[in-house]
Amino acid sequence: MISVDKPIVNTEDILNYIPQRAPIVLVSRIYKSDESSIITGFDITADHIFTQNNKLTESGIIENMAQTAASRAGYEAVKNNTKPSVGFIGNIKDLVIHHLPSMGNELLTEVVTKTQVMNVSIIEAKSYCLGQLIATCEMKIFLQDNA
Repeated sequence: MISVDKPIVNTEDILNYIPQRAPIVLVSRIYKSDESSIITGFDITADHIFTQNNKLTESGIIENMAQTAASRAGYEAVKNNTKPSVGFIGNIKDLVIHHLPSMGNELLTEVVTKTQVMNVSIIEAKSYCLGQLIATCEMKIFLQDNA
């Protein structure tokens, strides 16, 4: 279970920290970010491209996890006055989706970096909604160099 306080990045500023743009944005705010982890929140709405039958789809959950990882890289880039890098999912391992979260709720996602070698990160992601574990996985993410 994740507990959060006041966000450190609000919805109106989130696009400064991630490379994604509407309609594919799946992070609404950042609650915590440090050298190896991040916690984000995402408001599930009925009109989102990854919402179907009033629930966030499996693809939406996976993309939220990837964007949470991207927002950590973006948060560090903004702190260092550089542009956030674009990331690509290279591999998804041990994905378990327990159930789909409903619209009108906030999906909280925590990403912990297990290994970082040059532009490749292996992360562990866990998503929760209403205090229940929604999904877990490990991802390999490649960050593109900013040219």
